[in-house]
Amino acid sequence: MQIYLLRHAQSEGNKRGLFQGSLDFPLSKEGKLQAQRAGEFLKRFKFDLVVSSPQKRAMQTAQIVAAILGLKVKVDGRLKEISYGILEGKSHREVEDWNEYQKWLENPVKNPLQGVDPMDKLQERVESFLNDVPQWGKKVLVVTHGGIVRAIICTVGNLGMENLWRFSVSNVSLSLVELKRLNPPRGKIKFVNLPTAEI
Repeated sequence: MQIYLLRHAQSEGNKRGLFQGSLDFPLSKEGKLQAQRAGEFLKRFKFDLVVSSPQKRAMQTAQIVAAILGLKVKVDGRLKEISYGILEGKSHREVEDWNEYQKWLENPVKNPLQGVDPMDKLQERVESFLNDVPQWGKKVLVVTHGGIVRAIICTVGNLGMENLWRFSVSNVSLSLVELKRLNPPRGKIKFVNLPTAEI
């Protein structure tokens, strides 16, 4: 089955360059326009269902997209963004030269940061979600967050959570994974970070 992964549109936190995690920012004005354009782009696919994180930036994106596609939105708490602990509310510029942060980017499994969701718990959460997806259809659109998109890709591709930050996932970018088996959920990474909206 195919799982299309859409990162939420630009939020007010994104606009300010902040680590958001569990912080619940809504979409910016630009983000709402991005979500509309993403919805138009996604008309070419025939999805069985839209599933979204409950956080505002993802839910608003999902609702705009689903309205364009004529679908309902299923909310799943397992799609909430990673909690970024001591990084939350800080700007990327504030921490880019911080040695502990750079080590965490290099390998978040070996070099955890204070308050950040443990990688093993993150993988368990993502695997639990993926094992349930097949009951919802053969082609599902998942609207979630950059960290969760990466975690799903690393899980399905069996890349290991140590590689979580090795690739980019932009706002309203689309990625596709194909599930081939469950328990644990494994399959193929078809593409990553395809733009769906240009402003």
